[in-house]
Amino acid sequence: MEKTSYQKIYERQAAFYKKHAWAMLALKIANPITTVLIVAGYLAFCLIVLLPSSEPTKWDFLRVLGVPALCFITASCARIFFDRKRPYERTAEEGGIEPIIHKTTKGHSFPSRHAACAFVIGTAALAYLPLLGVGLLIVGLMIGYIRFTSGVHFPTDLLMGALWGTAFGLLAFI
Repeated sequence: MEKTSYQKIYERQAAFYKKHAWAMLALKIANPITTVLIVAGYLAFCLIVLLPSSEPTKWDFLRVLGVPALCFITASCARIFFDRKRPYERTAEEGGIEPIIHKTTKGHSFPSRHAACAFVIGTAALAYLPLLGVGLLIVGLMIGYIRFTSGVHFPTDLLMGALWGTAFGLLAFI
């Protein structure tokens, strides 16, 4: 059986982490920390924009709370609809891999909800707090790298999640 491009790229990435214990530890630590950074950034964003002292409008509430919620809900529904297997669920012949971070989640890989949420929050924050927005988008890119490198998502899952989140974030401000 000839390996797919995805399998070859993934195996090169995984080999580095398997060879270097420090890198594997950093990856395992960064995985939950990046999610916490997005949540903390979102909470800070909500507090700064929606505090009564900043005189938020009903549109601010809709943009800051409603748009990310709608993105989360629609991405979750899309994952159920597509029910794409995760890379570690597939056989080698189907393009599957052996993950370097153990997960037991089955299906619901497309689109990546982590990426969608990171990108909708980062995009929405750009309009109010540009530095925070850029920081959250960088963390979103890190999430994508970590979730690919750990074998949790295919690159297309992550790309679609990022596009999904960005589109929702932009739609709120058109």
